[in-house]
Amino acid sequence: MRKKLLSASLSIIIVVLLLVGCGSSDSSGGTMASGSWTPGQTSIKLLGASWYAENGYIHVFYSIEATNKSSRTFDGSSFNITCLDEEGRGLDFSSGYIVPIAPGDTIRFSNSLKYFGRAPTSVNLRFMDNIGMYSDDYVPYQSAFPISNISTSSSNDFYTVSGTVTNNSTEEQGIMVSAIFAQKGEIIGGYFTYVNPLYAGESELFYILAPRAFEGCDLYAVTANAY
Repeated sequence: MRKKLLSASLSIIIVVLLLVGCGSSDSSGGTMASGSWTPGQTSIKLLGASWYAENGYIHVFYSIEATNKSSRTFDGSSFNITCLDEEGRGLDFSSGYIVPIAPGDTIRFSNSLKYFGRAPTSVNLRFMDNIGMYSDDYVPYQSAFPISNISTSSSNDFYTVSGTVTNNSTEEQGIMVSAIFAQKGEIIGGYFTYVNPLYAGESELFYILAPRAFEGCDLYAVTANAY
């Protein structure tokens, strides 16, 4: 049986996504509101999220946008994401990592978490910015990693997004490639993969093995970031 993917709408101020239903023709839709940015020189916001349940486990997928407004390199930091029930009580807590960001650059990426228990009604994203996170180290801009030849395919286990990523930076670099999905124009999260370090000017194929639940959704974007 095909998994049912439930979509999400952003709340205001505290960057909470309300899970309202998406992914098949008989599910209810939701309206995407603009998410608030966290304060600081580097700010992040949750673009969208979704979840499905399977064998008692809840699979949550989300996409994030992060902007470094500083004139120095953001060296990377962790963020916290919490799944909440209808009364705001925590169901599961997970930490993620924002990769380094070049001065003035904006990145987008996807991530996921899994836990055993009840389905969430909202997702809370928290991130703290401080002056110790910045340096003069070199980090390539997101535009240094163009994506080409994107295609999708389905199997019994996965909905695969594949393509080619190129390292147009000036040095060898590991790369994280993310797929961001949407339903009815609303971002609902996605999945990612890592590419082995590439020398400057080198290209390589990538394969993002996303859950079959995303098969009925639109591929909103495929992004690549240094890590």
